[in-house]
Amino acid sequence: MAIPASRSLVEARAPRHRLTLVLSGDPDWTAAAARAVVAAVGRESPVFWISDRPLDPGVRPLAAATRLLGGECGLLIYDAWSGFDPDGFGAVTGTLRGGRLLVLLTPPFDGWPSLPDPQAGRIAPWPLGADAAGCRFIARLVRVLSRQSGVVIRTQRDGAAGSVTDSPFPCVNDTAINIPWPAADLARPATPDQQQAIEAILRHARGRPRRPLVLTAHRGRGKSAALGLAAAQLLAPETGAAAARPYRILVTAPNRASCDALFRHAALAWSGSRPDGSGLRAGDRAIVFMAPDACREAHPDADLLLVDEAAGIPAPLLTALLEQYSRVVFATTVHGYEGTGRGFDLRFRETLDRLTPQWRGLTLESPIRWAADDPLESLVFRALLLDAATAGTADLESIDPAVWQPERLNRDALAVDDALLGQVFGLLVLAHYQTRPLDLRLLLDGPGVRVLVLRHQGLVAGTLIAVAEGGMTDPDLLQAVYDGRRRPRGHLLPQTLSAHGGLLEAPRLRYLRVVRIAVHPALARRGLGRRLLRGLYRAARGEGIDLVGTSFGATPGLIGFWSAGGYRPVQIGLSRNAASAEHALVMLRRVSRSGAAFLGAAGRRLEARLPVLLPGPLRRLDPAVAAAVIAATPSSDRPPRSADPNQQSEQQSELQSFTAGHRTLEAALPALAAATGQWLGSALRCGHVTADEAALLAAATAQLRPVGELVELFQASGRAALIERLRGVVGRMLDHRADRET
Repeated sequence: MAIPASRSLVEARAPRHRLTLVLSGDPDWTAAAARAVVAAVGRESPVFWISDRPLDPGVRPLAAATRLLGGECGLLIYDAWSGFDPDGFGAVTGTLRGGRLLVLLTPPFDGWPSLPDPQAGRIAPWPLGADAAGCRFIARLVRVLSRQSGVVIRTQRDGAAGSVTDSPFPCVNDTAINIPWPAADLARPATPDQQQAIEAILRHARGRPRRPLVLTAHRGRGKSAALGLAAAQLLAPETGAAAARPYRILVTAPNRASCDALFRHAALAWSGSRPDGSGLRAGDRAIVFMAPDACREAHPDADLLLVDEAAGIPAPLLTALLEQYSRVVFATTVHGYEGTGRGFDLRFRETLDRLTPQWRGLTLESPIRWAADDPLESLVFRALLLDAATAGTADLESIDPAVWQPERLNRDALAVDDALLGQVFGLLVLAHYQTRPLDLRLLLDGPGVRVLVLRHQGLVAGTLIAVAEGGMTDPDLLQAVYDGRRRPRGHLLPQTLSAHGGLLEAPRLRYLRVVRIAVHPALARRGLGRRLLRGLYRAARGEGIDLVGTSFGATPGLIGFWSAGGYRPVQIGLSRNAASAEHALVMLRRVSRSGAAFLGAAGRRLEARLPVLLPGPLRRLDPAVAAAVIAATPSSDRPPRSADPNQQSEQQSELQSFTAGHRTLEAALPALAAATGQWLGSALRCGHVTADEAALLAAATAQLRPVGELVELFQASGRAALIERLRGVVGRMLDHRADRET
């Protein structure tokens, strides 16, 4: 089979622009047409087939698309008949070299949005399938493809009587086109942008410490290659005395695959190096990969730390690495499927300014795999909203904060309003490092999704995304979830509370889980986030919902935000979450009577478990987080109603004896632990105890950390100074208790 060519496809090859050929028809026709394209132009360079159909012996499934990042191809076939995965599509298009062609196989445009998409099942909660998801994402994609420059569409109906024409591809007027394919990325010398980045890395590595370098770039600008080439120059043999000095470069990233390009370029440029475990080595010089959380925990020695795709790493973990290593290079993709570079730039810049004010930033502008103004890059940005922009700061700050009131958006209207959709998605990108293209599909098509915004005169100041969960009634299913034998897709809160929190009936109740909440940075800390939560709560009361809730990587600030909104902790993970690098915390707010009864029981269960968990499995939990969890529990506002007056009097005497210096810390620990659990929350809120002092109390009395460890952790001059600090904190908490009781 042969298909017709377009002159625009041929003319675009000269400036190394990548174009898109859409083959729209039934499954058999699109498969045959794709093979015809490969037979005509795919013989001289690698062809990537992305499909769940057996279209070619070398076909890769859609699920493997993200793993191809770092590779290169001369022809890319993406089969949307197998479904459309926004993350995979965004990743794999980055492998296509300049002057080459993406071939997109699709159903006929007029019927494509209404067809069940196999990939849509990922956003449909159990027991729903792909057919329950909406069709707004695909309908919008069809509109983008139909209007985007650099896209040529060929349909099964082209030609007489709906047949495929006989003109060969790629030919114009029966004349074959000979394309001078560009050399592979690895064979090219560094671009001026890359060379500037390499020199900046070398200066940083050899210069004064505590002046980190931040490299940002769009995909395809050679950022990772620059890291690898610079590492090779630092590790290559030197002459003179310096040659004898061992040198170690540590590399970290969201995952090992993110560093493939870095290591590949380093290996080619560093003669004499050899693979060694997870890195490269030559003698006593090495470049080694280690996961971010492992770097924080093990703190291995390194002369230089390279952090690739930094936007995909949680900000608290980046902060820890910045504090641990004196020479760090952070590199991130500005628009990427692994994470959101603009959010990284906005949030992490504050940390850099605070901890290392002499940091330097550098942006790589020129693409190396394709030409500037590349049509395929433009298509991917628009289709996946990778370049979504929020409202301007000046416009928002000029508006009276009182006008921002929550409203629920109609998603049908949202899907066709690119200006509004861009602002909403742009806020999500800024607010959360994990926001990715699949979240756009969830936003538009996820069953049970609610989208709330704060909007005025076309400007969006905040947004909240929530999903419906729970409502399971089958006793066998409840038991299977409790036992961990079943994990129904899309029911995070009830599943977590049942399987990990030991609450068998949790999946029976109906929840609204807040997936994302974002407020424009220009309006932060003005109560707009709580305004969105109140809007969701009011909506939940009219929908038969029992509980509204959230699950997030626990930090003191986030715990405080949710606690101020009326949410209470009911479950904490015993290990760090792989995505957030923090312990996952579930917090709930009751809506119905059933929800209130469940929340009370779940809260009491967590409180009863904390005295065992904190000095046990959670002993390494950040004390500030432990203090925030304790302070957020209801009993931290008041002593137990059933407390024995004589017991309270004895506790009071012990605490006074400790503060006066007559009783040792070890002897007073039971009374101190009880007082911390009962009074820490209200003492914090009233200002009698600072956040740092609360962390010290939690570490000493709830986690039972040894004094020597406390001295190091809280940077005290010694045991006596640490104990004296504790006595002062307990004394102020006693004063607060006396104030409350008078």
